[in-house]
Amino acid sequence: MPDLHPRGLQPDAVAACLSRGLGAPVAVRALRQTFPGASRETWLVDAEVSGRPEGLVVRVDCPGGPGVPQDMKHEWQVYERLWKSEIPVAEPLWYADGIEFAEGRPHMVRRLVDGSTHIAGLTDQTDDGKRLRRAVVFEHVEKLAALHRMDWQARGFGDFIDAPATPAQSLRTEFDIWKKLWIAGRSEPFPLITEVLYWLEENLPTDTPMISLVKGNNGVGEEIWRDRKIVAMSDWELASLGDGALDLAFSQGTLALDNFGDAIRHYEQCVGHEVSPHRLAFCMFWIMFKALCCLNVYMLGGWLRGNPRLNRPAFGLVSVKSYERRLAGCLGKDLVDAWREIAGDQVSTYARFGESKK
Repeated sequence: MPDLHPRGLQPDAVAACLSRGLGAPVAVRALRQTFPGASRETWLVDAEVSGRPEGLVVRVDCPGGPGVPQDMKHEWQVYERLWKSEIPVAEPLWYADGIEFAEGRPHMVRRLVDGSTHIAGLTDQTDDGKRLRRAVVFEHVEKLAALHRMDWQARGFGDFIDAPATPAQSLRTEFDIWKKLWIAGRSEPFPLITEVLYWLEENLPTDTPMISLVKGNNGVGEEIWRDRKIVAMSDWELASLGDGALDLAFSQGTLALDNFGDAIRHYEQCVGHEVSPHRLAFCMFWIMFKALCCLNVYMLGGWLRGNPRLNRPAFGLVSVKSYERRLAGCLGKDLVDAWREIAGDQVSTYARFGESKK
C-alpha cells in the first residue's frame, strides 16, 4: 500500500542542493509547490545566491514515478535543445538523479522566468476581456506554429526522440506507441476503450504535411505570460515528434477562449498549411485517449508504487468511466460528425467541419 505520509521538499535540503549545483552559497527565503503538479512536482524557490535575489525552479519526479511515460531526462533534453532558440523557455541549469536529494528521485533545476501562468482579466465579461482573450489565443497559436515549423533535426531532437519514418506515418506511429503503453499498463481490460481504439485505427489520417516537435501538454496554465505574451513555454513532459495538430487538440480549452475557427485559421496562416477537419477531429479524440492512458496507467500506477496523493487513484479509476460514457455514442460514426456532436458550439465556428470529409 502507498505511504500516506507526504514527503515534500524541505528548504534546508533545497538550499544544499542548489548550493552544490551553483557553486555558491544559497539561502532559501521561500519554497512553494505549484498546483496541481499531477505529472511531476514543481517547486518555486525564492532564494539568495551569494546574497543576491534569485528565482529558481526545481522540477522533480513524484514518489512512485511521473504521471507520464517519458522520464525526467527526456524533459531536460527538450529544455537543453530549445534554450536560446526561437521558442522561449526558461534557462535549464542541471539535471541529476540517484543522489541524496529528493530521495534520489530524478530532478532538474531551471531559472525562474518573470511572469505568471495566470492572466489577469482573462475571464472578464467586458469588451476589454473579449479583446484580451482573442489576443491570448492568437499569441498561443503563433507560438505553437513557430514550434511546429522549427527545424527539429538541426537542434538534435532526433538524437533522443524517435521520429516517424514519413509525415504520413506520424499519427500511425503515435497510435502504435500509446496503444502498446495502454495494453501493457491498464488496470483492467476496459473493453469499450478497446472498441474505441479499433474505431480510431480505422480512421487514422495520413495527410500530416510535416513532422514537427510536438509540445504535448499546452495552453493557459502551462505557459508563462507577461504583458500578454508568452515569455516561456513550460512543462515539456509529453514532447514528441509527429503531427502538430495534436497540440491544437491538447490546448486545454485555450483555443476556444475566443472563436475556435478563427484560432485554427490563424494557426494555418502562421504554420503554412491547412489542418483538415478529419485530422483535427482524430487528434481531438486521440488526446482523450492519451489523457486516460496517463491517468490510469501512470497516475494510478504511481499511487500503487508509493505516491501519497489520493487524487491519483481517483483520476486513474473514475476518469476512464467518464471517457467511456463520452465515447460510447461515437463508435461507428464519422470522426468529424462524432466530434461535432461532442464539442457542439466549439466546432460550429470552424466552417470546414461542414465540408465533405477526406
